Amino acid sequence: MKNDEILRHISEFCRKADMAETTFGRRAVNDGKLVHRLREGKRITIDTLERIQAYMAAATPGGMPPRGLELVPEKRDPRGNFRFFENRQKYLLFVHTCSEKRVIADRVALELASIHPRPPALRLFDAGIGDGTVLARVLRAMHGRFPNMPFYVAGKELSLEDVRLTLEKVPDRLFEHPATVFVFTNMYYAEAPWLTPNSPTAAAALVWHEVPLRGASSGEFEAQIADLKPFLEQNWRANVSPRSGMPIYERPVVLVLYRDDHRFLLDSAIPRAGRTEANFDLIIASQPYRAKSSVNFRAKRIIAPLARALRAGGRLIGIHSHGQDPGIEMIQAVWPGENPFSVSRHELLRAVKYELGSAGRDLNFNAYADNRSIFRYDMEALPNEVTGAIGTSTAFAAWNAAVYVAQIEDDRLTDMTQNGRTLDAARDVLRKYNGLWFYDESYVISRRRD
Repeated sequence: MKNDEILRHISEFCRKADMAETTFGRRAVNDGKLVHRLREGKRITIDTLERIQAYMAAATPGGMPPRGLELVPEKRDPRGNFRFFENRQKYLLFVHTCSEKRVIADRVALELASIHPRPPALRLFDAGIGDGTVLARVLRAMHGRFPNMPFYVAGKELSLEDVRLTLEKVPDRLFEHPATVFVFTNMYYAEAPWLTPNSPTAAAALVWHEVPLRGASSGEFEAQIADLKPFLEQNWRANVSPRSGMPIYERPVVLVLYRDDHRFLLDSAIPRAGRTEANFDLIIASQPYRAKSSVNFRAKRIIAPLARALRAGGRLIGIHSHGQDPGIEMIQAVWPGENPFSVSRHELLRAVKYELGSAGRDLNFNAYADNRSIFRYDMEALPNEVTGAIGTSTAFAAWNAAVYVAQIEDDRLTDMTQNGRTLDAARDVLRKYNGLWFYDESYVISRRRD
């Protein structure tokens, strides 16, 4: 949908409602400059368009959006998507300056005491492996608790860069826990646990690559995994959906890795094309959706399909940003009223329960109290870096962390970084709190045991 079509619907809505366009922007998407940006030719995401449609529908008799306002955004370059390409440097700087990955892994590891694996393997699914840091830490904890049990470890990731970073951590895991099968895929959330594309066309194009790693040292495994680079570059490609404008896989890929000297032991756990199952003991859903995505999108496209993949006694732990911390205070110093964390775990679990319907009768939806659900992670800096004269690099790292967590679009950042207010806001918050921290909230969906 072109900007002029969206603007026409907004103008007509504002005229009938006797509402200023800035008021509409604030109420619909918490951005008073929405209409101004559209007139300048700035593009919006499908999540923003969904929120505009939902706001108009809620304010329209009968609960229907204006006729013609359909959720078909214009085709966009996948590199413009927040989570994958153009924000690569923001992501890496955030990962290496904040403790979120370590704290999340510690929180996930607590769930190991509540799962009840059964033969042939303990089955783990990571719904968005990122750079593999959380997964590697959780696997260390799993080895400590279940040192002699075979592991089936599956993960979904669309980004080729993240798959490469994750594969760098696999050799050490295979050396410490040799009875492990690793399975990586770029499929959708509704497909990845089963390793089966929903579309017959995509299923016909499926690339299934099984690699038995030979040797007995992490160095030997690393060399063989490095040889996968041409295969990944050729097959692990993202495209753009002409319907939604979001990044999607070009071809579905499944990469299976295990130690050849443990093939006999792992035979019943190694997946085969066309003969796979989900039935996971533990599913990690850490930051699997955008902060501004709608609750219905999160429930229908991500969490409900993952909940269906749990075996009896299995547990899904979901984690997303909570806000109400110094990080969002820094953002609001520049954009007053900005609050991207509008969907709580309580709303999300209600939506997932509704989406699953009768299929969710044997599931428990655990939101927990705040003191158990909400946890903190920090920007890691030396004490003398956040007191007195705060250097530009420290202020920039703090600002980068805040805008990454809040998922501020690049066009909005460009407008602000040129006037110097951003680093001033970062320094003010760092001095006020003698540091910077953020809050995440967690929830658990568990399937009752047989």
